Amino acid sequence: MTAESTDPSIDQVEVGRIAGLHGLEGHVRVMVMSDVPNRFDKGQVLSVQARQLTIVSSQPFRAGQVILSFAGVNSSGEAQSLVGQYLTIPPGESPQLPDGEYFYFQLLGLRVETNEGELLGKITEILETGSNDVYVVKGETGEVLVPAITGVITDVRVDEGVMLVSLPDGLR
Repeated sequence: MTAESTDPSIDQVEVGRIAGLHGLEGHVRVMVMSDVPNRFDKGQVLSVQARQLTIVSSQPFRAGQVILSFAGVNSSGEAQSLVGQYLTIPPGESPQLPDGEYFYFQLLGLRVETNEGELLGKITEILETGSNDVYVVKGETGEVLVPAITGVITDVRVDEGVMLVSLPDGLR
């Protein structure tokens, strides 16, 4: 799963967040929210709100971060207004995923029900644990942590906005 989305109802897909400045020449430090190869390569075009920015240089930084410079952003003063903003792309620029795989954005907000029809709530957050993701489902009866594993997740119907689950005993 990845943070990107191919949902046609989405205006823009967030692929990174500008976390801070890097140096005095307009470079910015970006928290990467995409696992698409070459997403932040030189020449790629990303948007910040309605402004399109072309990447002039890109270099890996710490884990999950990259240092970028953009055409037309040549000083820390010009880059300062970008800090805290999300870098986005149009939905059509996200790759197609194989059947049974979903972007995080597609799952967030899905209604979660048991196979028996009990409404548990909606997915509000996705936790990456290393071995498998965990969906945080919040509803009227509280919060349920649902592991994203075969046998627990029985069906995902993104187009209907619903995920069906079979909760093992003791999970509530």
